[in-house]
Amino acid sequence: MRLLMQCRAIRSVCYVLILALVSTIMPAPFCTPAHAQLLPTFSVAVVDFVNETSIMGDSLARLATDAVVIEMSKTNRYDVSITRIQIRDAMSKIDVHPPLDKVNCVRLGEELSADAILEGAVKSVQLAGSGVTRRAQATIVVQMIDQASGEIVNGAVQTGTSEARVGFTADDDALITEAVSKAAFLAVKTMIDYVMPEATVQINIGADQVLINRGVRDGFKPGMRLIVMRAREIIGYLEIREVHPNESVAKIVKSMRGVQPEDKVRAIFDMPTIAKSLQSAPVPGGAPDKSRGGKSALPKIGKFLLILAIVFIGISLFKGGRGNESALNVSVAGPLQLTWDPKSLGYGKDVLEIQILRDTYTDGTAPVKVLSDPSEWDLGMTDLQNLYGNGADMTFEWLSLEANPDISFTQTAATVPPMPFGTTHNYQVRVLYRVTPSVAPGGGTGTGTGTGTGTGTGAGSGVKYYYTPIPHIFRMTAIEPVTAADVISPLYEPSAGASDLLISDLTDPTIDMFSWYVKAGADQYYVTVDPAVAGTAPSWHSSIITGFGQTAKMSQADRISLAAMLQNYSDREMIWRVYSRNALDTAPKRPVPANTPYFDGKGPWTTGEDNLFKVIGIPPPRP
Repeated sequence: MRLLMQCRAIRSVCYVLILALVSTIMPAPFCTPAHAQLLPTFSVAVVDFVNETSIMGDSLARLATDAVVIEMSKTNRYDVSITRIQIRDAMSKIDVHPPLDKVNCVRLGEELSADAILEGAVKSVQLAGSGVTRRAQATIVVQMIDQASGEIVNGAVQTGTSEARVGFTADDDALITEAVSKAAFLAVKTMIDYVMPEATVQINIGADQVLINRGVRDGFKPGMRLIVMRAREIIGYLEIREVHPNESVAKIVKSMRGVQPEDKVRAIFDMPTIAKSLQSAPVPGGAPDKSRGGKSALPKIGKFLLILAIVFIGISLFKGGRGNESALNVSVAGPLQLTWDPKSLGYGKDVLEIQILRDTYTDGTAPVKVLSDPSEWDLGMTDLQNLYGNGADMTFEWLSLEANPDISFTQTAATVPPMPFGTTHNYQVRVLYRVTPSVAPGGGTGTGTGTGTGTGTGAGSGVKYYYTPIPHIFRMTAIEPVTAADVISPLYEPSAGASDLLISDLTDPTIDMFSWYVKAGADQYYVTVDPAVAGTAPSWHSSIITGFGQTAKMSQADRISLAAMLQNYSDREMIWRVYSRNALDTAPKRPVPANTPYFDGKGPWTTGEDNLFKVIGIPPPRP
């Protein structure tokens, strides 16, 4: 043993073992502590939410916005330091207005140097119960739009419910605030828990498939849609076809510049849908189950009141005046288009016809259009374009009443000549109903024929016919679309293809560019420019154009803005079109067209024809 200890090699081994043992129990001040891998922080601009309920107006939308911002600021995942004032200033600078479409989200994110834009809406607010059992329930929807691609990359639909407290009765505003705050917390938590799948293209497989380096373990699944990025520029779109534990095969759905190895891919988020129960189900009132207590007198009182209501309705059906069916809830769907919910008609139950009136609305007024086919009622929309132009007179028959209600109707012929474009009229819709009581009043025993051939009668049977009242008037102006024949510059002849557009001409105020002959009845215009091949160039729109004579044109400021956008896109073919409207017309409930940047409570826009031009950056040499 003594000889072994004297051996230099053996002693060296012993020293190493001793140091190894001591290092496990002594602190290691020079060691670098381990850290969890952090996800990248997203800079997010939160745009003011939309309140889609009839409760609390804009204040509820702002409350929901602030609640989400507060919850996001508590995380290390999102940077929401961009203020509301900065967002509004940026929107004003680039002339965009909510609701934002995909293109305007990209523009706003670029202006704010944000990674993403967050939009949201308060979808429903419900109150139930009373006293200490009073509760509120609020549902909000949030979606995060990627600045580079304009695609949804995250989102959530969540419902928050305020809790009843013993000995405390809160007002409705406090309950709603609590419910919205809880919905905001749950929505942000849902977004935090979601990790957006990302991967890298490894190799191309044939002409239309690629292999990416992530699979099932990373959250990829068949059917998932992906964006392909190269240096923050969209290169194409993929769809997952096969998944394996650590890799996946995807089909190239769309390619703008060719998908290559090392391109980055990112999943497109599928927004969850809102369950009908969240939209319509009442909040539990907190009352005890009836099986737990004794019988109550309330059911008996309810039955008594119900019988009184039935008797009242039966009497009112046969007294003078209008019937009990309410007026049809009609709104503007677009230029010269009216829409309604077919459910409100009971899908045609007891309906004889729908009549469109113009300018006068007495019971004896003849309609200018009649819908007598049930398939037209179920469509929920009618177009009045055929009432204008140079066509032939419209002839039809309609059912008229001498009184409202009446026991009979008369089938009457009508002729309506077409009106010229540019004229403004007021329209309304009324419905002719037939009401048949289950027990005929009086002693009449006759049967109603109601065939509509000449006359129809319900005398003796208790059957009555009546028009619904007219609560809403719709102001509409018939405006012809701006066509290629109306364009002055740049000229476009469809048979000759796209015309050349010099960027230098666009910035030269002495050269007439983007001008057209005005259309009768229109007092506002705007112009859009889009790439003929989607994704090959940005989209653009002008400011609203007013104050013109026989011709209208874009402002010089808009021309310079358009030139700045086009200067990097030489040889691209672009589509431009002119939108027109009469601002005093009745506004639609939804944007018309759907992607208009100007949904501002005024009349709907009429879409002009497509015109083509080709961007020329440098003038061609002289021959």
